[in-house]
Amino acid sequence: MTKFTAEDNKKVIAEYFEQYWGKGNVDIVDKLCVPDYLIHYPMHGPIKGRDASKKMLNDFRASFPDLTFWGVGPLIAENTPEGDFVVGRWDGGGTHTGPAFADLAIGELKTANTGKAIRFTGTTVFRMEGGKIVEEMGEEGALRACSQLGLVGDIRWT
Repeated sequence: MTKFTAEDNKKVIAEYFEQYWGKGNVDIVDKLCVPDYLIHYPMHGPIKGRDASKKMLNDFRASFPDLTFWGVGPLIAENTPEGDFVVGRWDGGGTHTGPAFADLAIGELKTANTGKAIRFTGTTVFRMEGGKIVEEMGEEGALRACSQLGLVGDIRWT
C-alpha cells in the first residue's frame, strides 16, 4: 500500500475544499473521498456517503445561490499512529434567495427567498486513509448563522 505523506494529504484537502465547498463541484467527492465517508457539522447533523453529501451541498446552494467558503490560514497535517489528519480554518457565507431550506438541525427556513445573509467561520478536521477523505469533522459558527437567519434569538457578541 502506498504511504501518503502529510503534504500529499494537504493537497487532497486543498483540492476538496476549493472544489466542493468553494465552487460547489459535488462530483469531486467521487475522486477524493471513500464511498461511505462521513461529514459531521452541528448545523446539518451527520451526513454519510457521497450521494448524501452531494444532496446536502446542492440543497444548501439552491437555497443560498451565492454560498461560498474559503480557507484562511495554512492547512496543518499530521500523520500519527492513530491516523492521518488535516486541519483547516475557513470562512463562509451566502444569502438566502432560493427555496425554503429545511436542512438545519435547529429548525428550518419555511419561506423562500428571505434575503437573509449568513456569514460564519469554522474549523474542520479531516481524517484520511490511503490519500482519500474518510471523515470530515467540523465545528462551524452554527449559532451565529442560525441567529442571522432568525432561527434563534439575538446573540450578544462582546
